[in-house]
Amino acid sequence: MKKIQVSRKLLSKYKTIRQALLDANDGDTIEIEPGLYHESLQLSKSVTIIGLSDQPEDVRIAGRFKVIKNASVHIKNLSFSQSDKGLLIEQGHAHVIHCQFHELKKYAIQIKEHGHLSLTDATIRHNGIGIHNRGRARIEYCALYEQHGSQVYTGSNGRLIMKHSHLYNGETTAFYFDQESRSYVEHCQLYGHHSSQRQIKAQGNSEAVLESCQIYESQSGAVYLQDQATLTFRSSKFSDNAPVQIEAHGGELFLKNSTIESGQIGIKLENGSKAEIEQCTIKDHTHDQLMIQDASAYLFHCKVHNGERSALSQTANSYVYIEATDLFNHAMPQIALSEKARLSMKHSSVFEGAHYGLWLTERSSATIAHCRFFDNELNQIVVADFSEATLDDIDVFNGRQSGLYIIDGSLVHLTNSSFYHHHDAYPQLYVSNGSQLNMNESKVIDSYESGIRFEKQSYGLIEHCQINGHYEAQIDIRNSSPTIRETFIQDGGTCAIRLLHAGGFIENCFFTGHEHNIAIGGSCETDIIGQEADALRQYEEALSQTIDMDAGLKGEDLHNALKKAQETADREARTAEIVGLVEQLEERLGKK
Repeated sequence: MKKIQVSRKLLSKYKTIRQALLDANDGDTIEIEPGLYHESLQLSKSVTIIGLSDQPEDVRIAGRFKVIKNASVHIKNLSFSQSDKGLLIEQGHAHVIHCQFHELKKYAIQIKEHGHLSLTDATIRHNGIGIHNRGRARIEYCALYEQHGSQVYTGSNGRLIMKHSHLYNGETTAFYFDQESRSYVEHCQLYGHHSSQRQIKAQGNSEAVLESCQIYESQSGAVYLQDQATLTFRSSKFSDNAPVQIEAHGGELFLKNSTIESGQIGIKLENGSKAEIEQCTIKDHTHDQLMIQDASAYLFHCKVHNGERSALSQTANSYVYIEATDLFNHAMPQIALSEKARLSMKHSSVFEGAHYGLWLTERSSATIAHCRFFDNELNQIVVADFSEATLDDIDVFNGRQSGLYIIDGSLVHLTNSSFYHHHDAYPQLYVSNGSQLNMNESKVIDSYESGIRFEKQSYGLIEHCQINGHYEAQIDIRNSSPTIRETFIQDGGTCAIRLLHAGGFIENCFFTGHEHNIAIGGSCETDIIGQEADALRQYEEALSQTIDMDAGLKGEDLHNALKKAQETADREARTAEIVGLVEQLEERLGKK
């Protein structure tokens, strides 16, 4: 192994790198003194090429190095510029340390299918594409910035490992993952990319994992995922990327132990894309924090909070599963479903919102178990427009309107749940406009207004429940026909049940502690079995007596009126007769 020195000095034996290569053998070192070398070379020998300066810009290569024939080349302290490419690895290995690549028209570094790159402590700037990789690349402690194309492109069956690097202020993407490529990126920072392709783009069947990375400050978004690509982010942070921080139109997204904050939209999934989001924080977005349309998502042990619109917006047959997650402090419905969207939620809390807690509309559906809804300014759970919800073991309390609001032909199955402490002007459970509530083994307690109100042709089954502590009617039934069965209704104010133009059944219920157990008004067809079974008969008898009394009063009034009219007529007739006599008397006196 020998050292060969290249120098521009007058007496130097090797004034060009090409001359040195001709005399070099595998294992030799070529040392290059500072200067500008207009050379494009094919490297077919396993040699080391070193610039003799700690400043790479002192040893400038105005040309291209091409690695061929499985050579293993070490390159250090060089600067590449003024060519179409700086380094092309066609077949073989290149180990590049402390080099610069700038103002290269096409690629700073290109790695073909049979090429391998190890790059450390390099600066890549102002080129077409920074690194174009279809082979194998390992990159550490590098800076890539201000490329006209992608800073790093990995396609074909390429493999990329990149660590401890900065990618910023590029004209297109920081990372472009394509085709069948596989990539791992760790402890990197990406910022200042503003093209329509986002800071990171993944497509084809590519797979990429980014760990402990920061992706921030983009005017076009952080991530765009499509086709069958897979992206995984662990312990990473997204911030100040607008309008969408992470957007998927297909593919699979995995997020774990990460933060998505301070953008317009946090995560947007469409067109069959899938996401698993675990132990993440999503916060401080000006639009919806998560938007899911015709896609699916799984959230586990997350916090979604402090948004100016919804925590979660679902449309178009989307499906979301939420477990052990807190959603709080949003200005619009915290969870909003429409267009046949589906939600499953367990062991989670929805609280301190300025609007609805959960809103289902347009034939959407939800299955919710072991959850809490509290301190929401409007109705805590709304099921509307032919939607359906199954609620089990939920606590709904301290709301500013109703706890559960069911309207427009919707259906709710409710079991093992509690509702308490809602606003004085609203019933805790409200069922209206042809809707149905089936409620079993649940409690509705301690609020000023009614516990449950049915109205406008609604119906359902209240069975084995406890209703107590309401000042108004504990169950208020208006123009509706529910069945109330084997339920304890106690310690209320005006009445246990109010029936107004009602139907349905009241079977074997227990009443205590009311001014009236059952108050009835209007035409009622309710069947009552057990306690208060005579209430309807007594009401009908009282109503009949009232009608008879009214009829009697009306007859007496008519007789008195006729009598008075006759007396008035007689009086008027008598007055006319007296007037006639007076006139006759006056006439006689005048004649006299």
